[in-house]
Amino acid sequence: MLGALRDLLRLAKFRITLVAVFTGYTAIAVHGAHATDVAFLWPLFIALFATGASANALNQICDRHRDALMARTRQRRPLPAGRIGLGAALAFALAMLALAIAILLAVYHSPLAALCSVITVVYYAVIYTWWLKPRHWIATVVGGVPGAMGPLIAWAAVDHALPAAAWALFALIFLWTPPHVWALAIRLREDYARAGIPMLPVVRGIDATTRQMLIYGTALVLFTIALPLLPAYRHSWIYLALACVLGAVFLGWCVFIHVRRPVPPTMPLFRFTIAHLALLFLALIVDAFVWSK
Repeated sequence: MLGALRDLLRLAKFRITLVAVFTGYTAIAVHGAHATDVAFLWPLFIALFATGASANALNQICDRHRDALMARTRQRRPLPAGRIGLGAALAFALAMLALAIAILLAVYHSPLAALCSVITVVYYAVIYTWWLKPRHWIATVVGGVPGAMGPLIAWAAVDHALPAAAWALFALIFLWTPPHVWALAIRLREDYARAGIPMLPVVRGIDATTRQMLIYGTALVLFTIALPLLPAYRHSWIYLALACVLGAVFLGWCVFIHVRRPVPPTMPLFRFTIAHLALLFLALIVDAFVWSK
């Protein structure tokens, strides 16, 4: 029983899915309404988790043959390891999507939020995983869209609209995604090559990848520092101070990796990017509560 539950959580990529829940809550905190209303929040958290679980399960269904060729995934993921059947995985994915849509429509009366949920799942499964990922390295960039949809779904649920403040949170995650993924891709480039996945380090080499990481990293840091210029964030001094410090460290790592090519130590940066995103969004939450008082 515990093994089956563990495999379902892996099918849902629950750690990544929890990030979507966290970033979605950040949108609620920044919006300012219902940030401490538990009765309002818990169905939304379920809908966000169900959306991510559906998208990630369909991603693994489409990727199951490639996952079987990669040392990193052939035993860890339940489909290539044979611990979950294809039919069960598909049923799980569709049930999770249906649950998310039902909550967003019945509880929050938000067709816009439900539409964002459907776009997240279809984009990740079809546009990214099935169509673009096996064909071009740019999939890493455009594949950042579904991972950044959590704030949009949450904001649409509470406000039935998607103003610039919601899109700013989306853009932050979108810009963060390429250097985060490429840091891992450099480490796993032989695994990706074996599976026939044209990740940037595989098709363009380490030099091009570290250069792109520096470009996207610079754009990300500049955007995070400029974020308080939006009216919804104009009082974010806590966030801004942390963004400057974290941004300096982020760019320092990108420069260091570029200088140390062709065999750069990218895993410390990969781990730092996770902390970087979490701390930025936590700062936005803290700032929202501080200013509300």
